[in-house]
Amino acid sequence: MRTGNLVDLQDHNLSRILELLRENGGISRQDLVEMTGLSASGVSKLVGELIDKGLVVEDTIISRNKGRRAISLKLNPNSVHAVGVRLARHSVQCGLFNVYGRALFTTTRDFRTRSLAEAKSTLEELIGETLEESKARSLKVVGIGVSAPGPMFSHEGRIVLTSNYPEWTGFSVKEFLASRFDMPVYVEHDANVSVLAEKWFGKGVGSNNLVYVMVDRGVGAGIFYDGKLYRGNHGIAGEIGHTTICYDGPPCECGNRGCLEMYCSSFAVLTQAREVLAAETAPDGQLTIDVIARMAREGDPRALQLVTEAGRFLGIGIANLINAYNPERIILGGEMSKAGEPWFRAVKESVRQRTLPEVYSGTEIHLSELETDPAFLGTGSLVISAAFENVSELQTHDVTGK
Repeated sequence: MRTGNLVDLQDHNLSRILELLRENGGISRQDLVEMTGLSASGVSKLVGELIDKGLVVEDTIISRNKGRRAISLKLNPNSVHAVGVRLARHSVQCGLFNVYGRALFTTTRDFRTRSLAEAKSTLEELIGETLEESKARSLKVVGIGVSAPGPMFSHEGRIVLTSNYPEWTGFSVKEFLASRFDMPVYVEHDANVSVLAEKWFGKGVGSNNLVYVMVDRGVGAGIFYDGKLYRGNHGIAGEIGHTTICYDGPPCECGNRGCLEMYCSSFAVLTQAREVLAAETAPDGQLTIDVIARMAREGDPRALQLVTEAGRFLGIGIANLINAYNPERIILGGEMSKAGEPWFRAVKESVRQRTLPEVYSGTEIHLSELETDPAFLGTGSLVISAAFENVSELQTHDVTGK
């Protein structure tokens, strides 16, 4: 009889093989032996189990060193799938993802109000629609992954605070969805989901020590450290938007004063912009970050001042982040990343001024270049990662690798 520890060890080894195949498709059993340090017989047994479960398929004959030939292995893209959901302040986006993060089906709906009731009904309807699509395609779904605005207790899937959306406070997304759909539900802060997307598909590939900073209506950081998400004791690690940068600054909805996001979020910038810029500068009379960025590019000194000042304040928060966590890479995304080069330049200059020269030069700072919103793209990764970590719990099924 296998003990729990042996099951955990086997799951760890199976997960490691799946991750290597995801990162390096088209490798052989012998390659896996060399990459993992496991014995040839051990790798052969583990690969056999993954093939039996339909997660891995044998692909083509490849040449190895000294002209030897071997069978390459790859993940079966049709093995397991995930429903991914991006719950934002203004909309719900839902999709069906395969093991490689490819969206096979997506649907989106904007909110008409800020009511929790509308958010709940929209979540339930779009997820139901996506699951019906998976049934029509005969695809196996192993869970629902959700990104939500924070701060939130990720282990409970419960929103602690959503700026300007008071009804959402205390809403357990996980509990609500688990009561309606008979499958595992995983809920994370949108920045945590985004750092997973960057790790799998974006600027974070090849790094095990990175941070994604989402600068949207709020400001949060997703921290990926030593091969996994760092969540903290209550699951709210990375809430840099609610760190204090001015002890007697303006009051924040969290109850603190002088929070970082009061100075550099898109909400803060747009609030200031309405005071100093004429609304008629936008075609529809509405100011957006895109409009402000365009005005800054065209030389408007007021718009340029707004984006550079926001960048400087964000740089203070990132400098604190670097001194606290010392990441290898920092990736910036969210609505404020549309503010353009003046904003990004101000961020980096502010960080440079507030960190040790050697630390600054050894820290990469990038803008996200993912075409799909990482807070949506990463929701599928959230589910597939969990499935990979608990392979023994997946039922054996017969799926072809066409």
